[in-house]
Amino acid sequence: MTWRLLKETLWHRKGRVGLALLAIVVGTSLAMALLSISTSTMEKMGQELRAYGANISVVPRSDRVEIDLGGAAYSPPTGANYIDERELIKLKTIFWRNNILGFAPLLSAPIKVGSERQPAAITGAWFDKEVTLASGSVIRTTFAEETTIRENISLKTGVKSVFPWWQVTGSWPKDDDRDTVLVGAALARRLQFKVGDTIPIEYDSKLYNFKVAGVVSTGGFEDDQIIASLPLVQGLMGLPYGANRVMVSAMVQPEDKLVPELRNKKPEEMTPREYEIWYCSPILEAVNKQIEEAIPGSQARAIRQIAEAEGAFLMKLEGLIALITLFALVISILGVMATLHTTILERRSEIGLMKALGAQNSQIATLFLSEAAALGIVGGLAGYFLGSALARFIGERVFNSVISPTPILLPLALVLALIISLVGSGLPVWQAIKIDPIKLMKGR
Repeated sequence: MTWRLLKETLWHRKGRVGLALLAIVVGTSLAMALLSISTSTMEKMGQELRAYGANISVVPRSDRVEIDLGGAAYSPPTGANYIDERELIKLKTIFWRNNILGFAPLLSAPIKVGSERQPAAITGAWFDKEVTLASGSVIRTTFAEETTIRENISLKTGVKSVFPWWQVTGSWPKDDDRDTVLVGAALARRLQFKVGDTIPIEYDSKLYNFKVAGVVSTGGFEDDQIIASLPLVQGLMGLPYGANRVMVSAMVQPEDKLVPELRNKKPEEMTPREYEIWYCSPILEAVNKQIEEAIPGSQARAIRQIAEAEGAFLMKLEGLIALITLFALVISILGVMATLHTTILERRSEIGLMKALGAQNSQIATLFLSEAAALGIVGGLAGYFLGSALARFIGERVFNSVISPTPILLPLALVLALIISLVGSGLPVWQAIKIDPIKLMKGR
């Protein structure tokens, strides 16, 4: 009987039913679109944030004197320890290797430049260097397992990938160039250097002449420096393969509030949630620890301003998506509530007759809740597919990314739609069961 009444009610009130169904579909589809965007594009947005530069600085472990230099935690060498550039390819052997988007070794030294021997600094770097992970190298597949690669893996990295905003007027030196340099824009203006000039550089009381290949503008402290190939500076300092810091661009997640408590915990001491946070998420601390394990004698530290800005942005974005999703659900619930309230008013006589014929409040409530549940199921299915289409559209037009439907969101869409329909019908159902058939027959 209930099914027959349900069918007849839905059919004879197509207008009201359609409005309630529309509210459910709109709320569910918007929620599905936002959730799809959140799960599918958050990684891409994290990658795009790397355009703001390196977020990890790696220095020799013995170099403990930290200076905040242009937003980078820079530890100048205090002893004879340096990082061997040949070890850097090991960054692509760690578990989170695919999260390492680029790295650039740097070697800095104090110099005097120009005819007046103005004090400055020269920094050697990789520009666009191709490095190879040789066949037979061991890489982590999990934290407990390793495997050996069967063929060479090549990649290009250097300051062009780590600091993509660097602008060069003229040309970039080659990575093995020992004759040309880049001059920082501020230093070039101050000493009136231009592309093609030959400039004198004094290091360790020895005089060298280099040709200006280009003028580099970074917006940072590099604008007051000479930038050269790493082999050139290594040759000046007599440090083959040496680097005093490595800038790493890594895709990481915002750190959980539990991270500080986990730094000194052993795996067996961690709860399942703590273990998941520390070992199964690319948080900065976990990536830094793996970097230190891969490169002997190194310590990895976050560049605080960038790391915090990235983490804060992603957290705020996630919060905004959650807020909009909640707002959409509330509006949909109110829409369902308003529509069903009007329906109850139209069906007062019907409800009164049912009660006069002996229908219990539970039976009347079951009828209306069944109607709401049926609308929720239909609205959930429609909302999932419409939301998937909306997510693809937004992904292509806004994020330049292809978002594919996620089947795991279908059960969630049905649950959300049922919540919208049942919560939205709560007050109208309460109004329905409170109808007094005697007062109704008296015209009250």
